[in-house]
Amino acid sequence: MTKSKILLVDDELKICQLLSRFLTSQGFLVQTAFDGKMAMVKAEEFQPDCILLDVRMPHGGLELLSCLRKRLPNTRIIMVSAIIKAGEVDDYMSEGAHACIEKPVNFEFLLQKIRQALNL
Repeated sequence: MTKSKILLVDDELKICQLLSRFLTSQGFLVQTAFDGKMAMVKAEEFQPDCILLDVRMPHGGLELLSCLRKRLPNTRIIMVSAIIKAGEVDDYMSEGAHACIEKPVNFEFLLQKIRQALNL
């Protein structure tokens, strides 16, 4: 069985390391990007099944979500942020995000959302 691929996009190195270790231990192939520009390059090269996308980072947010949806229409995107406002959730969902979750991330909840997104 092929492992699902996840791209972590967050400007906080420690969060990427922590989530990467957890998701790798759960059987996923994981790559990371630390800003929106790097995310676009990595997404096109890696062709992830799911992207965990930090909301507040350089070259991120709604515009990055929109670009990723256009270039990778079959990739599921889960927005992640320490601060998610109610109106923003609606914007992200209408732009094609699969889910929005808050930091600090509950690993089991994150895993549940990824599995739902990928129909695992």
